[in-house]
Amino acid sequence: MSWSRCGAMLIALVLSVSVMPVVAAAPQTRTAATVSVSAPWIRLPPPAANVAAGYVQLHNGGGVDRLLSATSSAFAEVQVHAMRMDGEVMRMQALPQGLALPKGRTVALEPGGYHLMLLTPKRPLSVGQAVRVTLTFARSADQVVDFTVRDGLIPHGGAK
Repeated sequence: MSWSRCGAMLIALVLSVSVMPVVAAAPQTRTAATVSVSAPWIRLPPPAANVAAGYVQLHNGGGVDRLLSATSSAFAEVQVHAMRMDGEVMRMQALPQGLALPKGRTVALEPGGYHLMLLTPKRPLSVGQAVRVTLTFARSADQVVDFTVRDGLIPHGGAK
């Protein structure tokens, strides 16, 4: 191989390495919906409550993904939360980085665990009401989901 050809290859290598961090830092492209949603519901809060909790099953049929956030025009804010034990006390914690959705797994947002915290309802909720929530994922397309308000006294796994 000639010296000029080696020099050209070396320059090309140096230039490609210098742009690699930019390519690696570029946002992931989002794909068609690979996360399927089932059993979305909101627990009816007490009349004076400023918060409600939303639950749903998320099955990730694609590659590793993450539920990043949720929004709803019916609430001032929606946060992704987890419940965790702190000694003898159950505590709620916001997940600002979202919730991991492993490939091929179902992640349950359910009472006592992961959930959507729906803050400051714009109108009182009633049993049977549909509340539209948009779920935003890291890789999968956004999904608009209708959550049904249910009486909070129905035991987990009860009639939906």
